[in-house]
Amino acid sequence: MKKLLYFSLLLIFSTLFTSCSANRLLSSWKDSSLDQYRLQNLLVVGVSQDETKRRIYEDTFVASFKKVDVQAVPSYTVCKQAIEPSKKALQEVIDKTGAGAVLITHLVGKNETDYFQPDRRLNLMGSSTSSGLYGYYPLIYHSVYTPGASTSTTKIILETNIYDVQSEKLLWSARSQSIDPVMTRKYYQELINLFLDDLKKNDFI
Repeated sequence: MKKLLYFSLLLIFSTLFTSCSANRLLSSWKDSSLDQYRLQNLLVVGVSQDETKRRIYEDTFVASFKKVDVQAVPSYTVCKQAIEPSKKALQEVIDKTGAGAVLITHLVGKNETDYFQPDRRLNLMGSSTSSGLYGYYPLIYHSVYTPGASTSTTKIILETNIYDVQSEKLLWSARSQSIDPVMTRKYYQELINLFLDDLKKNDFI
């Protein structure tokens, strides 16, 4: 009974830890040749087929930048639809906003995995061998006759880059990973906080 309680608690804490780690930064890069570069007059561009998600993402990022005294403009306020993939189209939006730098976020990959989770008592079989015949048999009986559950996990990887308008050079780049994200403003805020923390560490803000 004590062993069962121990593994049950272990499972609960493991689940909590996983949920708290749903969003994380996989990697980040900064141009090492930069002496000092402070972001200002930033254009925020979210590249997405879903215009609603694009607007929520850009608005949330802009609001977050303004809280740390960085002026920023969401691209959708200048270009209602996605910016055309040409230098001329991007320059027109930059010129209208007077941006000195451009932040662009896009989806790198989306992976959906289905897997079967057996009854958790199966995981306790190794600890049950010491309980003897009458403890072992009921445990494996229930593990065989109790069905498990099929679950799926969605993993999303985003890339966010910041370019200097004048030199056209990449200043900073980061990749993030999210597990089973719910596309709400809260999710975007948690994700953006990861980017902002890294930008602070690298003296961009």
